[in-house]
Parts: sequence; structure tokens; C-alpha cells
Amino acid sequence: EPATPAAEPVAEAPPAEEAKPLGKIEKLQADAEAGDPRAQFELGLRYAEGEGVKKSPKEAAKWMLRAAQAGLPPAQYRMGVMYERGLGVPRDMGQAKIWYEHAANAGNRKAMYNLAVLLADGSTGKPDYKNAAKWFLGAAELGLKDSQFNIAILYERGLGVEVNLIEAYKWYTAAGVQGDTDAAARATALEGRMPEGDLKLAKQAAADFKAKPMNAAANDVPALD
Repeated sequence: EPATPAAEPVAEAPPAEEAKPLGKIEKLQADAEAGDPRAQFELGLRYAEGEGVKKSPKEAAKWMLRAAQAGLPPAQYRMGVMYERGLGVPRDMGQAKIWYEHAANAGNRKAMYNLAVLLADGSTGKPDYKNAAKWFLGAAELGLKDSQFNIAILYERGLGVEVNLIEAYKWYTAAGVQGDTDAAARATALEGRMPEGDLKLAKQAAADFKAKPMNAAANDVPALD
């Protein structure tokens, strides 16, 4: 009898496709598109820095704006920077001021400082030292070194506030403690201009100064897992 031909091997069925877990960028994109402000913020940062995605100032601004509009103060601060510098959006000092104000009112110290600089420079109109002093002081009390230096200058020169060398000395010293050598030198220079009683008060005020605690949520967005 003819040999029975060998049976053709049966092709194995391919294994059932398992859904692949989304990569970090894909998940971030999905969460951002679903309206998560923290994801929008982080995605905006990634586009700004080219981290895991192709660098795109325009995409960075798009996602940062969404997070800012959702009320995230660090995103509002960054939108202020973007409008001030023309990063991904047209340069617009009026818009920069608006976003800095939102973030500053929420307690973001960098926004307070940048808003104060705009006001002092007259970038959106005439110089407004009174309101600049208010915001420099707010950021200085939260421990921002550059703001401590600037409010000291305003107190020394009487810009937006009454001349007050005791306050000027205190704030120059606070900035100096944080490593601002120019501020430390200015504090030393003031010592020769102050009556002994005032200098004693100034040194005590400097020694007593402690920065106010920051509202963490207004100043930082923890990285998403």
C-alpha cells in the first residue's frame, strides 16, 4: 500500500494580543487631553525642554495655558514668563502681567517677584513703585533672595515706601545670608549712615527675621509617577 502521506502540521493560532501598557509620554498625553491640569503642566514642561518629546515652544505654551486656565498657580507663573519672553506665544507684557497677578495672588513667590519687576519697570504703563514694593515685600517675606535685595533698595531710596534704613538693612542682610554678596556689602555700607540706636534695631530685626512658610501647591507641582 502506498505510504500514507504525513499530515500537514497545523499552524498554531497566534497568541491573543495583550493590550500594551501605555508608555509614560502616551499616558501623560492621554491624561492631559482628558483635562488633568498636573498632566497638562508636566507635558508643557516636557515640550519646553524637549524631554521625551520633540522640543516645541508652541506645544509647551498650549498645554501650559490649559493648566493655567484650570487654576494651577505654577502654570500661571510660567504663562507669565512665556508671554513676557515670547516663548511659544507672541510677546505680550499685558498678558504676562495678568498671569503673574493670578499666580501671585495664589501665593507663588516667583510670580510676585516678576510682577513687581514689571510694575517697577513700567513695562505695562508708568512705573508703579507702590504696588511693586507690595509684591517685592511679599516675595521677600517668603524667602526669595532677589526680592529681598530689591525691597531693600526701595526702602533705602524711598521708592513706593517711606525711606526706612532699618528695613533696608534687614532685607539686605537677609539676602546676604543667602549668598548675595552685593546685598551684604550694601548692609555694611548702611552701618556707617545709621545712628547707633537705629543700627541696633536694624541688627535685631535682621537677626529675628524668619521666612514665612510657602504654600507648596502654589509654588510647585510634584512630578507625576
